[in-house]
Amino acid sequence: MNENAKSPKQFRLTANAERILSEPTTGTLCIIDAQGDPNATPVWFLWRDGEILVSTHARRQKHVNALRAGRGSFSVIDPHNPSHYVELRGALDVEDDPDFALRDAVVRKHGHADGSAFDPATAMRVVIALSPDRVLGRH
Repeated sequence: MNENAKSPKQFRLTANAERILSEPTTGTLCIIDAQGDPNATPVWFLWRDGEILVSTHARRQKHVNALRAGRGSFSVIDPHNPSHYVELRGALDVEDDPDFALRDAVVRKHGHADGSAFDPATAMRVVIALSPDRVLGRH
């Protein structure tokens, strides 16, 4: 999804890190705001093709921050061992999600049939994609 980002560093996630990112858990997306402060938001997400994908309403603060900052971090705690976590840092890309495909994929991961109950009829959604170039954590 992030074709304009710098070429990512090559890294391999451990099998346990892949498992943590595949669990139906809540992660934290952190992006620096216009005042230079970190804006950390709990989010549902997908780990797909080496990217963290987050669906959000257009013009929400995380959308605005992602467009401006261009970089961010994402962390998630292992739901089976709270002393383990994965943190990914990298470039951010934002794309429209006019047919809510990512929203629906994310909510299906969390056991819902689709995401229509989460949005008013006039909702406009975007996808924030984090392409990691650094992996941290205990996993």
